[in-house]
Amino acid sequence: MSGMKARRSRKAVGENLELVKLAQRFEIHNRSDGKSPRTVQWYNQTVEVFTGWLESEGMSTRLDDVGEDEARLFILHLQERRGLWGKASSHTVNNRVRALRAFFNWLYRQGYTETHRLEHVKPPKVRQKEIEVLTDQEIERIFASVGPNTAMGARNAAMYSLMLDTGLRLSEVVNLKYEDVHLGSRYVKVLGKGDKERIVAFGAHCQRALANYANHYRFEDEEEGPETFFLCIDGYGMTPDALRSLIERLSKAAGIPRLHPHLMRHTYATRFLLNGGNVFLLQQNLGHTTLTMVQKYLHIANREAAVVSQDFSPLDRVEIRAPKRVRHSFKGGDWQGHIYPNAGRSASKNGRAKSPAGRN
Repeated sequence: MSGMKARRSRKAVGENLELVKLAQRFEIHNRSDGKSPRTVQWYNQTVEVFTGWLESEGMSTRLDDVGEDEARLFILHLQERRGLWGKASSHTVNNRVRALRAFFNWLYRQGYTETHRLEHVKPPKVRQKEIEVLTDQEIERIFASVGPNTAMGARNAAMYSLMLDTGLRLSEVVNLKYEDVHLGSRYVKVLGKGDKERIVAFGAHCQRALANYANHYRFEDEEEGPETFFLCIDGYGMTPDALRSLIERLSKAAGIPRLHPHLMRHTYATRFLLNGGNVFLLQQNLGHTTLTMVQKYLHIANREAAVVSQDFSPLDRVEIRAPKRVRHSFKGGDWQGHIYPNAGRSASKNGRAKSPAGRN
């Protein structure tokens, strides 16, 4: 069967299928293509939310009946609906649209549709918010809230140190293998997005926190211990949700309501640049494929540096005497609005100054 005939045949079958059925095939494709479990989950969830919305609006969920108009109405729904935490953020809406476009692009490439039906549906712009990284005082409060002399406290102190000193993602921290933590050489080998490995160095403070946990408090089975470096109290590996829950509690204990895992990554990146690191090394440490994502950290670092530069004000280093105040013997100004007595004389040398209407 030729490629054109195969496309027509699959198109005829696909248009009579429900989106749910096609989403299942899309999941198989993504998993076999090596996409991360979190990416696969996000795609699945997006199609599920879209299908649920179509049903709630009394619309058909067959592929033949769904296209650009339905997608645009769905985008408006995402932008306007209110949830537990208010309206969805522009980041969430943008990512939902990207996932939906990926689904319809796959439908087109697989021959289920003749065209990419969402080709002209562009993801909405993302509102850029200023990121306020953690201050020295806030970082001190984080570690003051953690007791390093208990099993849980030592583990938490080691995790927070690693996140603030390397900028690892939450998933990279919980999946970090014991054999990939090189305490003596002060670096970790990380498996990041796209199954790409990278080496990230850490400092002496982080080294001490990791060594304290590894040497004194980490559970280790004599026969075959868990592969991951950070463990729960019962000796099993941690999950991303468990670490998120820990940081939520830390946020309350340290009195930092805005604290979240990615803020630690933002803080690392900004301080790395402020301390003299270059953007290319930061790109490698963060695991980004392009410099585009790193540029925002350069902007934040420049802003932070501008604020710090207040301490180097040239005038504040000079003892400038305050000028004496001169008390004038007149009050207010004249009828022409002049405050100084001699004002206007030069203007009247060649002729009498014009007076306001009605005063001749």
